[in-house]
Amino acid sequence: MCGNSRHVYYMKKILLNITAGIILLSSIPAAAAVINLDREAIYVRKGFDAAWVNGLPSPGDSRWLVIPGVASGTRKVVLKELPLKGMPQRPFLSLKEYPPENFTFMTSFTVDEKSLEPGSRLGIFFANIGENWAVYLNGRLVRSEIHVNDRGEITDYRHSREVAIPVDPRLLRPGINILAARIIGDPTNIDSGFHRSTPFVIDSMEQIEKQRSEQTTLILVFLYLFFGIYHLFIFIRRRDELFNLFYALFSILLFVYILSRTHAIYEIISDSTILHRIEYCSLYTLIPLIGAFLDLLLTGTYSRLTKICSAFCALLIIITVMPVSNVFAIDILRVWQVSSIIPLFYYLFVRIGGKVYEEWKRIYGRYRSHGLPYRVMKTAERTLTSTTAGNILSGAIILAACSIFDIADSMFWAYDVVLTQYGFFAFTMGITLILANRFLKTHRELEMSNEIAAIEMELAANMQKMLLPPVPAGIEQWDIAMSFVPKYGASGDFYDFYYSGKQLQGIALFDVSGHGVSSALITMMVKPVTFRIFNAMKDESLEKIINLVNDHISHDLSRLDNFVTSILVRMTGNRVEYVNAGHPDLLHRAHATGEVRIINNGENNFRGEPLGLAINHHRPSVISFSVGKNDVLLLFTDCILDARNQRKERYGMDRLMKSLADAPDGSAAEILDFLLARFNLFVRDIELRDDFTVIVAKKTS
Repeated sequence: MCGNSRHVYYMKKILLNITAGIILLSSIPAAAAVINLDREAIYVRKGFDAAWVNGLPSPGDSRWLVIPGVASGTRKVVLKELPLKGMPQRPFLSLKEYPPENFTFMTSFTVDEKSLEPGSRLGIFFANIGENWAVYLNGRLVRSEIHVNDRGEITDYRHSREVAIPVDPRLLRPGINILAARIIGDPTNIDSGFHRSTPFVIDSMEQIEKQRSEQTTLILVFLYLFFGIYHLFIFIRRRDELFNLFYALFSILLFVYILSRTHAIYEIISDSTILHRIEYCSLYTLIPLIGAFLDLLLTGTYSRLTKICSAFCALLIIITVMPVSNVFAIDILRVWQVSSIIPLFYYLFVRIGGKVYEEWKRIYGRYRSHGLPYRVMKTAERTLTSTTAGNILSGAIILAACSIFDIADSMFWAYDVVLTQYGFFAFTMGITLILANRFLKTHRELEMSNEIAAIEMELAANMQKMLLPPVPAGIEQWDIAMSFVPKYGASGDFYDFYYSGKQLQGIALFDVSGHGVSSALITMMVKPVTFRIFNAMKDESLEKIINLVNDHISHDLSRLDNFVTSILVRMTGNRVEYVNAGHPDLLHRAHATGEVRIINNGENNFRGEPLGLAINHHRPSVISFSVGKNDVLLLFTDCILDARNQRKERYGMDRLMKSLADAPDGSAAEILDFLLARFNLFVRDIELRDDFTVIVAKKTS
C-alpha cells in the first residue's frame, strides 16, 4: 500500500471512529429531572416590583396572566404571543423599534426534606432566557443579567442559552418555594422571555452539568474546523481545484455558526446581539458556499441559482451587520429560512439528483444483457457507491431533511434540537471521503504520469547520449577534459567536437533555455545543423557560420518559445577564432604568465543575442587570438556561475577565474578535477538548479 493510500485509509478509519464516538456520546440518556417547571403554572404580569417575588399572586387577581402547566413537560413561553394588555403589535419587517419593558414571571415548586440535606447541590436550569433578566428564589436574588442605563435602555443584551444557576440550599424551604424571573426586553421580540420548549428544570447540579454538556457539539465543530483548514491547504497546493476553497470556507463558517450557538462562547463574548449577528451571517453563507462547491465538483461551472443565491445572501448579511434592531434581524432570518427551501431542493433534486440520473443512465446501459431485477440493483449499487454524485446524494438527503426540520422548529415548535449539526456531519464526512478518494485517484494518475515521464526522460537521455560525442582522445596539439551533468536524465546543455583525423578543428558548446525532455529534443535539432554547416564552411568566417545556423533554426525555435546560447571555437595551429551568441564568456589562462583573462579584446558588443531569439537582431562578431604551449581554454554553461552556497552567495566569474588561476599545470583532467573540487567545496550539499557542463582544453604543442 503506497503512502497516500495509507493516509486515506487511516483518515477513513479515524472518521468512522469519530462517528461511532459521537453516536455513543449522543445516545447517553439524561437522568430524569427532579422538578420539571414546565408542569407548574406560570404567572405573568407587565412591570416589576421587588415585593411581588415573595409569594404567588392571589387567586383571581386579574392583573396576572396564568399559564397552566403541561403534563408533557414541554412548553414554550413566548412573551410576544402572550395575551397581556397593552402589548404592541409589530408588522413584519418593520424598522420601528420598541422600548424595552419589564415583565415578571413567577412559578412555584415543592422541595422535600431530603433535597435540603447538607451537601446537596441543586440548581436551576433554563433552556433559554432573554433579553435582560434576573432570577429570584423565595424573594432573594440569585442571578442578575440586567444591563440598562438610567433611561431604561438595554446596554448589553443577555439572551442566554442553557443557563445553569446554582442554588444555595439555605434559600430553600421545605414545601412550597417561589421562583420568579424579571424580564426586560422588547415586547415584540421572540427572544424576550422563554421561547424554547424545553427544558426548564430544578435538579442536582451534577445532572444539570451533564444535560448542558456540549462535548459532542464541540467535537463536531472542531472537526469541521479541521476539515476546513485541511482543504484550505489542499487548495493552496492545487489552486486549479477551486471547489476545495469553497468546501474549506463552508466547513470553517459551519464551525463559526455552530460555535456561536453554544453556551460556552458566552464566556468569551457576553453580548448576545454580537453572537446572534455572527450566527446569522455565518448561516447565510452556508448555502451559497455549498452550492458553489457542488456546482464546481459536479459540473465545473456555477449555476445561475448559485449566483442569485449568493447575491441575495450577501444582501442579507449587509443588512444584518447594519445597526438594525434585534427584531428586524430576526425578520431577516425568517426571510432566509423561507427562501432557503428553494436552493435546498434545487441542489438536492436538480444539481445532485440530475447528475445521479445521468450516471444511472450511463451505468444502466452497461447491463443490457442481464435481467431487469439484477440490472436495476446493480445499477443502483454502482451509481451510489462508485460515482461522486451518488456518494453525495445520501448525505445530502440527510442534511436537507435535518435543515427543513430545524427551520420548521425555529419558526413553529422551538425545541431547538439543531439536527442540522448532525446532518452536516453526515454530509461533511461523506464529502471529505469523496475528496480524499479524488485526491488518491489524482495521486495515482500523477504517479502513472511520473512513471511515463521517467520512461520518456530515460529514452530522451539515451538518444541524446548517442548523439553527443565522447571526449576526443589521441588528438594532436590539444588535451581535452569535460564534466557533463544533466539536471535530469536529458539535458538542455550540449556540445560537439569537430576534428579531421587527429587534428582538432573546433569546439561548440550550447545551452538551450530550460531543461529536461523539451530542451533535450531541441539539442537534437540544433546539433546536426551546426555540425553540417561548420564542416561545410571551413573556409568561411565563424561569424557567417553562426549566423547561418541561426537562420536555419530560428523559425522552429520561435514557435517553441525557446532560445539557445552558444560558444563556437575554431583552432588553426596557434590561432583560435571565437564567436559568442549570448553565452557566458570564454576564459584563457596563459602558461607564460599564469594570468587568466576573459576573451573579449576589450570590446563590449562582440557578443550576439542567443540563437532563435531575434529581438534586436544583434549579430555576434569574431574574436581571434593566439595561444601558446600549455595555455588553457575554459568553456562552461551558466550553471557554474549561478550556483549558490548555503549562505545564498553566488559562485560567480571571479571565483571561477581565481580557481582556474590556482589550478595545477597538469593535464586537462587534473585541471578539471581541481576546478570541480573548488566548486564542490563552495556549494557543498546544495542541489544544482540547472544542467552543468565544463570543458577544459589545454594546448599541448
